Amino acid sequence: MSHGQILGFGLVVAFALVAVYPGQALQWRIQSTTKADSLSLAYLLASLRALPGDHSLRLLVTRRLLARGDLHEAELLLQPLLQQDANVPGQFFYDAQLLQLDLLIQMMWQIPSDQPGFRAALQKVKNHLEQLTAYSWSESALLLLIREAQSVGAPEQAMPFMRRLLEDYPATAPRVRDQVIALEQAAGNPRAVALLYFQAMESAHSVAMRRENFIAGLRALQAGDLMSEVPNAARQYGGVLESDPDTLVFLVNLMRQANRMDRAEYYVARLLQQRTTDAAAEEARP
Repeated sequence: MSHGQILGFGLVVAFALVAVYPGQALQWRIQSTTKADSLSLAYLLASLRALPGDHSLRLLVTRRLLARGDLHEAELLLQPLLQQDANVPGQFFYDAQLLQLDLLIQMMWQIPSDQPGFRAALQKVKNHLEQLTAYSWSESALLLLIREAQSVGAPEQAMPFMRRLLEDYPATAPRVRDQVIALEQAAGNPRAVALLYFQAMESAHSVAMRRENFIAGLRALQAGDLMSEVPNAARQYGGVLESDPDTLVFLVNLMRQANRMDRAEYYVARLLQQRTTDAAAEEARP
């Protein structure tokens, strides 16, 4: 059977499917097909011709084409979903953007890395990643975008997605925070490093972890020759630790190094008050 005959037969089958499984039932039947051989793909393409406005089906066929390496066909099929308008609901648009990223990466890897066209293809991938920073993404999508950016050697393009993950999904943050901190340190951004440590205090599960992140943030400012900013940062982020003696001892010494004796005296007073409170509590125990 020729390819044209397959397509023709597939078109007949598609119309029959529309009659037998209208609406969502047809979509479920089609999506349950997992074998991406020529025949099943022909049926899917024919079904799409019968249902050109079925965005789920269009995405499904595009995924099949990408899996087969039919990049040109996938590119053409994906185009209608890449414009965000009333005809393309949000989730279909976002899914299409992720498939476009997959498509661009596959196109890039088809070019030998020592060929001139490789850099141009890589730049297309980077440009698309930068465009995707304008949209809101789920946790799983952010992790995917970070992984894809890192896989093509684009750490700068991965950074915005890492920051978004830290802000929107703090439970996942520990997986990427160390990477972001390392990148910010390498880029010479001590304020960004300090802020990342201070943000980590919110998800800390113990006083010791909170103290560790707090001190690391202040040390980042100190190492970045931003000692003048340390007292204000200590005041802004250290309130939750003002009953912790170890933190107070550290702050007394740090304020002396910053030549802020007023703040050093404040923390000395807090330390004495805390030790008095602790001693009274100890004496009250039976």
